[in-house]
Amino acid sequence: MEETIGRIVTPFLESAGQELGGGFAAVLYGSGARGEYLAGVSDINLLVVSQSLGPETLRRLSGALQGLWRQHQRPPLLVDRAEWERATDVFPIEITDMLRNREVLRGEDPVKGLTVDPADLRRMLEHELRGKLLRLRQIYALHSADPRALGEAGVHTAASVAALFRAALALHGREVPRSTPACLTAAGTALGIPTSPLADLWRLRGAKDPACPPATFEGYLSAVAAAVRVIDQFTPGGN
Repeated sequence: MEETIGRIVTPFLESAGQELGGGFAAVLYGSGARGEYLAGVSDINLLVVSQSLGPETLRRLSGALQGLWRQHQRPPLLVDRAEWERATDVFPIEITDMLRNREVLRGEDPVKGLTVDPADLRRMLEHELRGKLLRLRQIYALHSADPRALGEAGVHTAASVAALFRAALALHGREVPRSTPACLTAAGTALGIPTSPLADLWRLRGAKDPACPPATFEGYLSAVAAAVRVIDQFTPGGN
């Protein structure tokens, strides 16, 4: 675990362990597991799987979670073990990502041995991509003349959209590169989508003034719209 992430996550794990005992598992995934975490920009993505997460247990976890909140980090995914064993159909994107890049921080690996049904992944990808497309259209309609607002919106959404392209690449049975820029290049080739505008926005992460020319945002819109069409028409062994 990277030192910057460890300074935030280790106190949480120690505090959570005091409340949950030794029977819980914690997994780091997302940018932190891929070596792409950027302090002040990236979220630290954690999965916590415990035997029971009833209201009393959740109340006991409040102190540990407040520690993460003070570090401007979202709470982890909190899942009880029985739920997790039946969750591949409702978290197919997250699990697809975890299967390729994860770091088990506590307990036994809860991801090992899981499989994702391609039909579940396709359905969820289409749902998420269509939602992103609707939101991006709203943003462009509001801010088409404001490169700074477009840049802020593009940077804010680039990581989550890139994660969908990563899952789309996996759905098509292609190798998924570890780094996001390489993944976007591979997805562009495999899906026939111009992903360079999204890559441009990804590179703006952490920039002091992430201005985005309208033409770049228009390309971003076109890439997401094209991805919706590809995923909508996907059939196993097909495109």
